[in-house]
Amino acid sequence: MIKKFLYNLILVIRGADFKKQYMEILNMVNDANIQRNVEKYLRILLEHAYFNTEYYNKIIEEAGVYVNRQVNLRNFRCIPLLTKEIVRNHMKELVSRDLGTRKWYYNSSGGSTGEPVRFIQDELYDKWRNATIKYYYENIINVDELRVKKILLWGSEREIFEHTLGLKAKIINWLTNTKFLNSFRMTESDMERYIKIINSYKPDLIRGYAGSLYEICKFIEKKGINIHQPKVVISSAEKLRKEMREKIESVFGVKVYDFYGSREVNGIAGECNAGLLHIFMFNTYVEVLNKHGFHVKEGEMGKIIVTTLHNYSMPLVRYEIGDTAILGPKNCKCGNPLPTLKEVTGRITDHFIKEDGTMVHGEYFTHLFYLKDWIKAFQVIQEDYRKIRILAVLQGDINMAEKREIENKIKLVMGKDCNIVWEFVEEIPKTRSGKHLYTKSLLYHT
Repeated sequence: MIKKFLYNLILVIRGADFKKQYMEILNMVNDANIQRNVEKYLRILLEHAYFNTEYYNKIIEEAGVYVNRQVNLRNFRCIPLLTKEIVRNHMKELVSRDLGTRKWYYNSSGGSTGEPVRFIQDELYDKWRNATIKYYYENIINVDELRVKKILLWGSEREIFEHTLGLKAKIINWLTNTKFLNSFRMTESDMERYIKIINSYKPDLIRGYAGSLYEICKFIEKKGINIHQPKVVISSAEKLRKEMREKIESVFGVKVYDFYGSREVNGIAGECNAGLLHIFMFNTYVEVLNKHGFHVKEGEMGKIIVTTLHNYSMPLVRYEIGDTAILGPKNCKCGNPLPTLKEVTGRITDHFIKEDGTMVHGEYFTHLFYLKDWIKAFQVIQEDYRKIRILAVLQGDINMAEKREIENKIKLVMGKDCNIVWEFVEEIPKTRSGKHLYTKSLLYHT
């Protein structure tokens, strides 16, 4: 209780307290018409963007969204999608003219090409981000996130380069009962040390990259190590695949909850006990669109388009984040009224595209490598419409029959003339943020 009090006191002193935003969320969700409240925030944001950013002044007017001194949301979908390339090329025009009146900072996110996308966020954005996370933990999975003992298996370049966390991070971790384990360092000796920390600290909650949780669980199972059972495991930062979920749940003995967000907008959706991801529509306005730009129906897959409702320093309106998802039902049996996604299916670049525009789901290719004991790790790369490169780390001799089977099944969906090149390597390269991509298409430029 003392730690919680001190942490909240620090937030108040720093002007970072988010109690007001949290109460707004509770009132909004309890209102019978949540959509009306969301549209109120959207109108305020669009009006601000129209008057305060060079880029949106022209875009919003041409789309017929600001007419007769008021926002017309019926034409919202006429606003062109904002891509990462546009953000890179028009950074100055996207920044609000009143930036100097806000406590702002730079952030960045690596695109699928590895080229970083730079953007600006501010104190109000942070408050809504923190309030959103608090709402998810306390109202969807019933966890007092600030108070419980936590293990965070996350990536930190600074900890690698400087061999230590900063003093500020250490203080915050102490106040929030958090122990940090660096997922950028996952050698066998590192994982053995992490397991000892988990077993001695006995956390109630473990949160980490999906891939890092998966790797440590495979190691635990392989070595036959007894591991402490937490109350909750949260997967985030990358696609939680079926085999990952099954392994993590089997090893830790508890349900894994998938949390979906991004550096650009933070919390987008979080999984409930019923297995659906509830969209945090009070923080991020979400659209799921088909290839023609229309909203998909329940059960259909489309690309995710987001609008940051509370970042006035650099509004991102109809931003093509690069992910795909299957739209879920409006009503969930868990009782939470927020709309849902059935599944986040991955990055757009996870999926392969044929010359006629047909998209082939990335998980088709990952399934081909299940139960192939001679392959320790892999990555399937679409280099062209008719060329697939497979990076593979071997453990044992190549099974030629299974190798031919993989090739035949790839050609079944990509075409008989598809050229499949195998490259046997010592290690599969990860992204700059420490994530492992199982599939990657080079035909997308987001």
